This record gives sequence, structure tokens and C-alpha cells, in this order.
Amino acid sequence: MYKRIKKIYVLLIIIPFILCGCWDQVLVEKTSFLTIIGVEQAPQGNLNVTYAMPIVDPDIKTSRAEIFEGETNLVRVARDKFNRRSGKLMLAGNIQMILYSKEFAGEGHIVDVNSIFERDPSDPILAWVVVVDGSPRSLIHQAEDNLKDKPRTSIYITTLLERAVSTANINETRIFNYDLISMAPGIDNTAPLIKITDKSVEVKGSALFSNKKMVGSINAQDSGLLIAMMKTLKHKKYTYNAGIPASVKETYSEKQSAAIQLSQNSKKINVSIKNNKPVVDIYLDLSGYADEYKWDNLDDEKEIKKLNDYVQEQIRGDCQKLIGYMQRIESDPIGIGDMVRVKYNSYFKKVDWHTQYKEATITVHVKFNLVEYGDIR
Repeated sequence: MYKRIKKIYVLLIIIPFILCGCWDQVLVEKTSFLTIIGVEQAPQGNLNVTYAMPIVDPDIKTSRAEIFEGETNLVRVARDKFNRRSGKLMLAGNIQMILYSKEFAGEGHIVDVNSIFERDPSDPILAWVVVVDGSPRSLIHQAEDNLKDKPRTSIYITTLLERAVSTANINETRIFNYDLISMAPGIDNTAPLIKITDKSVEVKGSALFSNKKMVGSINAQDSGLLIAMMKTLKHKKYTYNAGIPASVKETYSEKQSAAIQLSQNSKKINVSIKNNKPVVDIYLDLSGYADEYKWDNLDDEKEIKKLNDYVQEQIRGDCQKLIGYMQRIESDPIGIGDMVRVKYNSYFKKVDWHTQYKEATITVHVKFNLVEYGDIR
């Protein structure tokens, strides 16, 4: 009995050491982790592909990246080609973003490239889909060469994008949700639009798509209004810059500005079909406080009411202009077509939605309430 207990005891000690082994270990010292991929057009239908991988070597003290670039007809072929030039094995599990040029996005090929990353389980479908105003290859090189005072490029741009999402200047766009929307017949995609300057990378706003092709873009402020109509501004720190006509007390006629921190109480969209055309009413209920304002007498109820009405009308006007622009370029990121498809499916099936969307009557109704203002002089 004692011998049996002793054997069991020995097995209990030995078995954990046997089971904890790693058969497919990956040595970091022999591996390169892709963090950024740049894709743009090349002659004869090929692609210019650029890979950026952080240098991980205890003997090399740097926060910069190693860059591989080349022309190919397939992204997968490019990776195999670069692997033959790299001293380390390339792994794609840490890709943080894929940068596409505006021209490439305008051809409607983003979904085709994204599908490569979806099919390979080693690739992350949570990588950002980003459009570059310019060349992705040039942006990667300039960031590595000129922005040495910034964090590693992949971390720096990711931080910029996350901050822009938190302030409602862009909508968060990853591979998985970009491709899901691309397959839906009644809604179009958006993607962050960035550009490099001499000293930094700027989040310019949003790229707008129609039938998988990039057809236009909007600035960061309009992106916030679009997000308010797409979903809500809840948990966002969105600052709206309102242009206010000068008070009659002022001696100049230039417009003043008020920085309004907006929050959203609710959103409602009603759709109907009248005379064989869609009629859409968008209702936004917003609140906000004056974060910066030059107009005196905000302790005066009349001045408060005047500011409230000005801001409310300007938000409504800006939203209406934005809707008009999106109708002209036939981009429907709000998903009005999806609502029509659900409610009037037989109508949706017999029309070309983007044509009908362009002719739809869409009216934005805004209710704004200035809830905090203090006494600003």
C-alpha cells in the first residue's frame, strides 16, 4: 500500500513538468513581427507593398523599424518574397494597421486585400483599415526618418487613431467590421483618413465609400456629426466649433467662435416611402456646454437663449450640408438603405438603392440644450 502511494506521489510531481512543455515554441530573437502594411497601386495592375517590423535585438538599441518593400501581384507572395530577404521569420499576428492609398481605395480593392488576412488564422482581423492621403510607402519611410522624437510608428499612429475615436473625429474601422459592412447592400463604409506632415501624422477625418469604392472624404468635425447620425456620441468627448455672428454691441462684423462640448441624449430615424421615393427624418437630441466663448453676458438669460439657438441652427445646417454631400457622392454610411430594406423590403429589391438614395428627401431635426456655461467674460 505504501509503495503504491509513493508511486502516485512521484507521478503527481513528474506529470506537470511533462505537460507544460511547448512543442511549437517561437524564439523572439529569431522572429520579426509585422506591425504595419502599406498597399498602393503599381503599374500593370500590380501592388506596391511595404512592410514595417520593429527591430527587436538586445544588441541594437533603437525604437525604429526595419522596412521591406516591393512590387507584387499578391500580398501573400510579397510576404514570402520578403521572408527570403529577412534574417528572421516574419509573423503577421501583430499587424496593427493596413494603410491603403486613396487611389487604391478608389478602385474598390480594399475588400480583396482584406480577405487575405481573414482567411489566414495567423493574421489579426482586428487590424485598423486606414486610408492615406498620399503614398503609404512614403508615409512609413518619412515617419521612420523624420519622426524620431515620436514613439515607434505603429504605436504612435495607433494612439492617434484611438484618441480620434474617443473624440468622435473618426469612426473605429477594423478589418472584420469593414468587410461585414461591405457585404451589406444598404450601408457603406467609412475609414480613418490620415496624412503625414513634416513633424507629425495628422488624422484628417474620414474617407467615405460607395459600393466598396472610396468616393469622397470629410473633415474631423463633420465626422463627429456623422457619428451622431450613425449611432451616438455617448462616451465621446466631441468638441463642436460653432461660428457665432458678432453681437450688436461689437464694433466689428467678423464671426466669433464657441467651442461646445457636445453629448448626445438620443437619436431617432424615421423612414417612409412617398411617391415611390424614400423620405427620411433624422432627429438628434444634443446637450453641451460652452468650453470657450468670447461673447459677454452669459449670465444673462437672453444671451444664453441666443447662443443656444445659434448653436442649434448651425448644427442642423452643418448636418444638412453633410447629408447633401453624401447624397451627391452616393455614400450611405448611416445605413438608411438598411432601414428601408428591413421596413420596405419589396421596394428595396426592385430599385437600385444608391440611385434612390441620391433622390431621397432627408431632413435633419436638431434639438440642442446648453446645460453648462458658467459666467464667461
